[in-house]
Amino acid sequence: MNPPLPPGYRQTELVDPFEIYIGPVYEIGEGLARRYALPVDARHVNMGGRIHGGALMTFADLSLGQAVWDATGRAAVATMNMQTQFLKAVEVGEVVEVAPQITRRTRALVFARGDFTVNGELVFTAQSVWKLLGQN
Repeated sequence: MNPPLPPGYRQTELVDPFEIYIGPVYEIGEGLARRYALPVDARHVNMGGRIHGGALMTFADLSLGQAVWDATGRAAVATMNMQTQFLKAVEVGEVVEVAPQITRRTRALVFARGDFTVNGELVFTAQSVWKLLGQN
């Protein structure tokens, strides 16, 4: 059973086949104003019973990647680099939320970041650089 979501969220259509393994993921809003939520369940945890870092990093790649996709008109992109900081443990039953931000765009690169929270408290941050495929 999934933890309860804040009001207004709807299930996100996951595009990348790997993302299915951490979903469902939820969203609210449209385009670059979209927020994402990941309800943490038993599939997401490590041996200590807290969210696995890989699950958070996958959620970051998914949500920041969606923002990049929206910002580029759904251009083909690939993650070049992602830096993450784990700030607080997340428990089963909690919901991790993020509102991705595009911080810079060049002809061939897009820079994105996100502050991931649980009940408004910062638990994880991520910054990433994305390559627009086919652009030099």
